[in-house]
Amino acid sequence: MRIVCAALALLALTACSKPAPEADTSSAASVAPPPVRDDWPGKYEGELMVRISGLPNAHKVVLVAATADGCTGDIGLAGGEPAKDISPTELGLTLKPDDKTTCTISIKKDGDKLTVSESGICTAYHGLACSFNGSVVRLK
Repeated sequence: MRIVCAALALLALTACSKPAPEADTSSAASVAPPPVRDDWPGKYEGELMVRISGLPNAHKVVLVAATADGCTGDIGLAGGEPAKDISPTELGLTLKPDDKTTCTISIKKDGDKLTVSESGICTAYHGLACSFNGSVVRLK
């Protein structure tokens, strides 16, 4: 009889006790997201020379235009001009050579190819003989 009473008491305690918490597998199963990949930095050449450095949302751009016919111009040779990330495939530079003029540069990315275009008055950076309009490809 004592064994039956002891078994009943143990059964009653087990039924009334809280279940053991299950192990939280959600944190073990979660994986940290991959790091943000920045495809902009690199050296590009073609109708212009372009170098892009920096981190996402903090890119610096160097542009150089030079041809045998006397066209020469540059932006950012002293370390790069800060560029604004317009979208994942476009950077923009807005330069003010003086109080009255603005030079805007747009750089659009398609794979390893960049298309550079200027608007506004950018002659302070390259003279009348050339422009910062052109296509370049990433150097491997």
